[in-house]
Amino acid sequence: MENWNHRFNMKLDYRISDRTSLQFRPTLSFQNNDNVSVLDGQNMISGLTDTETHTNTNGGTDAYNLGADIILRHRFPVEGRTLSLMMNGKMSNTEGGTYTDYLNTLNMLSGTPQTEEYSQYKNTMNKQYSFRSNLSYTEKLTDHMQLQLGYKFSYSDSDSDRKTYMKSSVTDLYDQLDESLSSVYQTGYTTHAGNVGLRYHAGRLNAMIGADVQWSELSGDLIYPSPDRMNNNYFSFLPSFNLRYSLDRTNSFMLRYRSSSSSPSVTDLQSVVDNSNPLFLSTGNPDLDQQISHTANLRYIRTTKSGQTFIAMIGGTAKLGYVADSTFIAKEDIWISDNVTLNKGSQFTKPVNMDGYYSLQSMITYGFPFDLIRSNINFSVSANYSNVPTIFNGEKSKTNELNIIPKVIIGSNISQNLDFTASYSAGINKIYSSLNTASGTGDYITHNAAAKLGWTFFWGLTFRSTFNYIGYTGLDIGNEDYFLWNVSLGKKFLKNNAAEIKVEAFDILKQNQAFTHSTGSNYYDYINSNVLKPYAMVSFVYTIR
Repeated sequence: MENWNHRFNMKLDYRISDRTSLQFRPTLSFQNNDNVSVLDGQNMISGLTDTETHTNTNGGTDAYNLGADIILRHRFPVEGRTLSLMMNGKMSNTEGGTYTDYLNTLNMLSGTPQTEEYSQYKNTMNKQYSFRSNLSYTEKLTDHMQLQLGYKFSYSDSDSDRKTYMKSSVTDLYDQLDESLSSVYQTGYTTHAGNVGLRYHAGRLNAMIGADVQWSELSGDLIYPSPDRMNNNYFSFLPSFNLRYSLDRTNSFMLRYRSSSSSPSVTDLQSVVDNSNPLFLSTGNPDLDQQISHTANLRYIRTTKSGQTFIAMIGGTAKLGYVADSTFIAKEDIWISDNVTLNKGSQFTKPVNMDGYYSLQSMITYGFPFDLIRSNINFSVSANYSNVPTIFNGEKSKTNELNIIPKVIIGSNISQNLDFTASYSAGINKIYSSLNTASGTGDYITHNAAAKLGWTFFWGLTFRSTFNYIGYTGLDIGNEDYFLWNVSLGKKFLKNNAAEIKVEAFDILKQNQAFTHSTGSNYYDYINSNVLKPYAMVSFVYTIR
């Protein structure tokens, strides 16, 4: 497995006059990725395996991204009157291909298991062009009130070409195009938004109320396998409100509310089957509507002259038209096309709009200086709860997740040449579905302890070391705890130490792992990925001031 990534970033600030400034930030990146993956899956009935799948995949991807940001600001002689213009343009291209070998064993509980074996080649090409602009104007109305007006315009154009070829048993070539797994799709997304806001400031009170009126159009042309056209228009009224009130110099409250909209992605709208995992087939839904989110939170902050800080926060989010999963399990084999079968016991998922999504967030943190070791100590605990609606086998259900995360951090403040940080956090997770009354199925705890040291000593030499411990409790997959240790040695030089060359060694203990846990509409997903083992890297950094 190889992964090459080249990035170029630049920032240019130009002061045209005392009242006018220009900022220009171009970006350019190239990526090349070769990967190999193995998938083993089972469908079980009453604890016994009925279907097994094994896939081997190897492929590669080449991509480039080119973009630039331009920000122009101007202050008029009249106090409080300003005008700013932001423009962003991006262009990207991604091309790749993957070869996958499938081996499925079916009907194992029937006493007469069946085996099917086939191979596919998938070629993908995605091109995207986008432009965004934001024009903003402010005007002072009174000594305490300011008017803000704005207009936003954005446009993006995407071309998606995905072709799937079956391997011929006669020619041993990938020359049989599967129309049901192939598509050529073009989309355009245009957005116009006007916004107005009033800012009020008097004494200890600072408030801002505003609203966006947004109109957007999403158009799509399906060119292959059969011509089709889609055109959706979306209208949104999106209010917002911010308030900050200071009780005194050390205590303040902040209340925030905002709303936003998001339109379906091209992938969500395409009715093309994805069979990369034969146990979990999926497709898009051309009838998807936009999703509207409302978020509010209240925060209390206390800071003292001695350096103590206390923060408490509570908030929540509700989503209308949430893009949820609609899943059913096949009770018998279903032929989707000549080359794609939804086997008995396998799942088929497509996105649908549903109401009923909400999440709650809370956090408390307390920090104080610890002069004995010239450091700051911070204790915090956060709790998050979510209610996610789904449809399973035609029945509406919900998946709930509760996360509690206690954390402690010790950060040094010794000098600009010596710095260290030590921390520990735990993630206490409880996940359950309304369709599954068995408790504890999704309960587990993650542990993460970390230590970081940075030291610049004689003649500009630098030494940095990071050490991490990652552990799990409650998972029944035999996942092992591991340690990750990285070290670097470098040298700073040139005027003001603007340049640094360093050698870095990663995963010295040879224990690195990549594990993720996610929740589906009716299942828990444990994913172990291949990662780079110990390697070294030489880097050069030059800072322009």
